[in-house]
Amino acid sequence: MKNQVPAITKRQLPALNVLLREFHATFAPATAGPTLTAQHKQLLTDFEREHATWKKDQVLIAEDFNILHTMRLTRKELCHSDILAWLLDYRLEVFGTHAQGKSGFRLFLQRLGLPLHYTKADYRVFREAPGEESRLDILIEAERQFVIGIENKVDAEEGKDQTRREWADLVRRGKKQSVLPSRVDAFFLTPDALEPESRRFKAISWRLVADVFEAFAQEAKPPAVKLFAQHYAETLRRYVAPQTEPEEEDYENTA
Repeated sequence: MKNQVPAITKRQLPALNVLLREFHATFAPATAGPTLTAQHKQLLTDFEREHATWKKDQVLIAEDFNILHTMRLTRKELCHSDILAWLLDYRLEVFGTHAQGKSGFRLFLQRLGLPLHYTKADYRVFREAPGEESRLDILIEAERQFVIGIENKVDAEEGKDQTRREWADLVRRGKKQSVLPSRVDAFFLTPDALEPESRRFKAISWRLVADVFEAFAQEAKPPAVKLFAQHYAETLRRYVAPQTEPEEEDYENTA
């Protein structure tokens, strides 16, 4: 396990940024003396005071707590695919235990610019859907209506001809379901919206999915579902698809 270094949260940033700028400024002079040493000691004292205040605040808010990080699941593709399937499915007896019907699917369609009338269909959500040439992470389909495929990548790279093979299977799936070719869509989901080999797949980022989960959290009625959806949106933004450099994991990689 790596050394535990307290994370700097939004609540701390203003005060700590001021301290860091002052500390940097004191090293600018070419020479140092008793006055400079006193300044350093004062800055360290101020830092310790701010850090103690932060620790006291955490008793009530625990800003750094993240359940997926605690369980070492923040970079597990299977975990993220399962949670996305949970959002998209409306069937209580399958993935949709959130019991919010097609709300998550509607928000997903809206964010991707797909027809909202798809929500009127009796669609099905599959995980690890097998085809003749591939196995797709998430498949959503409705007979005579639409077929949507999602290939999820977090750390892994695209396999050889993977999206080309998956697209071929999606086309076959569309024909089998009597779906028009124009209603077969595929998405390549990665932290930074990387372009896949097959241009039939549209590149999207996990940040987009974070937006969908946040909107879902606002609509959901059960407190536990609202809390989980919001927590997961924050997980994606912090550990999967951060806007800046990703934070270093606290745990060593395990097999």
